[in-house]
Amino acid sequence: MNTETDYLKSIADEIANGKSLDKAKPNHNLLVESKRLEKDIIYGLNAIGNFTQRDTFHFNTLSKLVNICDILYEATGTVNPDTMVLIDLLAAVEQILPNEIRPNLKLPKAFIALQKEGLDATWIKHKTIMQEQGVNEKLIDIAGIPFKRFTDAKETLNRGDFNWLKGYVTKLNILDWADADCNSTAEALMSLLIGRDFNDDRFFIYCKKYIRERADSVTGKWQRLLEYANCEKLVLQDTQINMPLFDVDANSVSVRLIKWIGEEIDFVETHERENPYLKLRFNMYVNRIAFFFKLLHEQKLFGDASFKELAQQIASTCSSADGEEILATTIISKAYPKDEKMMEEMEGLLVKMLAYVRSFMRKK
Repeated sequence: MNTETDYLKSIADEIANGKSLDKAKPNHNLLVESKRLEKDIIYGLNAIGNFTQRDTFHFNTLSKLVNICDILYEATGTVNPDTMVLIDLLAAVEQILPNEIRPNLKLPKAFIALQKEGLDATWIKHKTIMQEQGVNEKLIDIAGIPFKRFTDAKETLNRGDFNWLKGYVTKLNILDWADADCNSTAEALMSLLIGRDFNDDRFFIYCKKYIRERADSVTGKWQRLLEYANCEKLVLQDTQINMPLFDVDANSVSVRLIKWIGEEIDFVETHERENPYLKLRFNMYVNRIAFFFKLLHEQKLFGDASFKELAQQIASTCSSADGEEILATTIISKAYPKDEKMMEEMEGLLVKMLAYVRSFMRKK
């Protein structure tokens, strides 16, 4: 079935060519033909039982009406009464099967123009809230990209783009900044954007820099790996299944971030070494360290732990004056020294420590 829209288009062409000069009210022929088509299209949609046929008829008809609406809008660059006739016709047809409108249906330019003022006001409101919450200005600018896509209108926009924006606005409206389940307001906004699958390249780059800064803020290979793993967990937790993409021509932001984090983890695991300065560095050589800890161990300062267990911990957490790696076996073998000079040096250290303790004691 094919509803004929050629006559409506011919009327629109006449109006666009300046043959209809009355701008105070809609063209009579356009209005009459629009009403006739509305009834014809509704009848046609209700008469088709096969989904595929109905979907094709629905999409093709709406596409033709959008093109006719654009002819009228482009003639003056304003939303005038003639243009509103087509906007109203489109709305009437869409209401018949609101859940069957394809996301790739082009939006009329007049419809986009009608949304600009409201979207500008909505973004100003949320931008003000973000600034009051102390969100980074760069992130605020990125969060405004979906609004600017409509208010600037530099590209062809589809029904899916508008549906995405409506969902985004809904989430912003209900975002509880005070009790958001995140470490900061910035992370709360990032969580929302990941959940909406805002896969714009600028947001992806911002997330990468943010994650890398978190990883670089900790020291040690293990801590860096843990930070990357935590970020990976947060991205996965924020990811919503089957969420429409902001940019239908790009991969999901979650997929891209998880892949990037995985590559960072592989690099750290393969190429980075633990920073030796994370260990407690003694100004003593290993034989003195071994004897010193042996003295502490025999005084039960480490509870019931065996000296073998303690030696493993010393090797993992301590370094000697010469910077050489300490082995647990070396600690055990050097715990009973025979060097008289070393024993005298250790005695001198212990005497100094005892004298220091006694300096705090009240003299009798």
